[in-house]
Amino acid sequence: MPSDDLIAYIRDSVIGLDEVVDGPFGPRPVIYADYTASGRSLSFLEDHLRTVVLPLYANTHTESSGTGLQTTRFREEARDIIRRCVGATDEHAVLFCGSGSTYAVDRLIGVLGLRVPCQLEDRYHLTEQIPADERPVVFVGPFEHHSNELPWRESIADVVTIDEDADGHVDLAHLEAELARHADRPLRIGSFSAASNVTGIITDTVAVSSLLHRHGALSFWDYAAAAPYVDIAMGSPADGPDYLDAVFISPHKLIGGPGTPGLLVAREELFTNRVPDVPGGGTVRFVNPTEHDYLDDVEHREEGGTPAIVDSIRAGLVFQLKEAVGIDEIRAREERFVRRAIESWEANERIDVLGNHEAERLSIVSFVVRHDTPGTYLHHNFVVAVLNDLFGIQARGGCSCAGPYGHR
Repeated sequence: MPSDDLIAYIRDSVIGLDEVVDGPFGPRPVIYADYTASGRSLSFLEDHLRTVVLPLYANTHTESSGTGLQTTRFREEARDIIRRCVGATDEHAVLFCGSGSTYAVDRLIGVLGLRVPCQLEDRYHLTEQIPADERPVVFVGPFEHHSNELPWRESIADVVTIDEDADGHVDLAHLEAELARHADRPLRIGSFSAASNVTGIITDTVAVSSLLHRHGALSFWDYAAAAPYVDIAMGSPADGPDYLDAVFISPHKLIGGPGTPGLLVAREELFTNRVPDVPGGGTVRFVNPTEHDYLDDVEHREEGGTPAIVDSIRAGLVFQLKEAVGIDEIRAREERFVRRAIESWEANERIDVLGNHEAERLSIVSFVVRHDTPGTYLHHNFVVAVLNDLFGIQARGGCSCAGPYGHR
């Protein structure tokens, strides 16, 4: 299907397209402008799940029955679609986990053994027992979402925040200096957002990953905000230093994505843990009254319990849809939208658009509205309420779960 026809079909299939919200000034047609928080469902994807997947639904922990086998194949096909769409190979594990990037980050921290339960930490102060020069160190960016900062703060690692440069990007000079300063640490990790979910400014993943790897550090990336709009290329060490060691994805932010799990895609060599992060059903090959033996296959060993089966299949479908539209088409359209918005709002002296207006960015725009009193602004939630009540525009006020960035 030609891209224009496909995009028109997608737009016409958004569930809730013709909805209205009742406000103090009467009903207003819904104009959804909150895709940074979550995408919207598509009728044709839900129809496919209802008519093709659900009639043959069964638990995936058996392949002896026809329904169990078919459901397992649906889910593994979804995993393979995602693997292809992010440039992963058999060097990587693709894990469905939780409900977004938060769970993906947390899962990897558990796999790496970087977490002490808070009750034990409070009682025995175990992290303090680790010599300072033996602690892992994690470098995070200046505009991280809480999901890519708080889990690291609660780990046994020291967290170092890298500054923002004059253009709104990760300061590479500061990162290199901190890598050199912590060169004696046994484990160094860079965990950065591929794009800010506040300003939309895109990080140079190639430059940052290359720098990390030249210094022997791991390269982790939070693609929660960026995944719907940019290409994700895991790569391989054989192809150069710009490969990614792990990525965290929230598929619910893609069009058609509500009701999908989080995704962790990571190099299999990171999974050296003897015990799965979540041991339980589906993680073992053998259990008797006194012994048990875990699976060798990472993807099944690290997905304990009955998975969110239909949700996982939906995740594969939304990535397949993104692939069908094409990243060049997505980027071109989004660029036109965001430039038109910024140029229009820049002309209004009451509106301050945040961030570098010239930087490469996603179609995410944050702004504040000036009050009559110099140096003051309208409260963000008042602006959101006005947009909703007068125009039906669904927006979001506040720090977008990037509190430290807002404070800076």
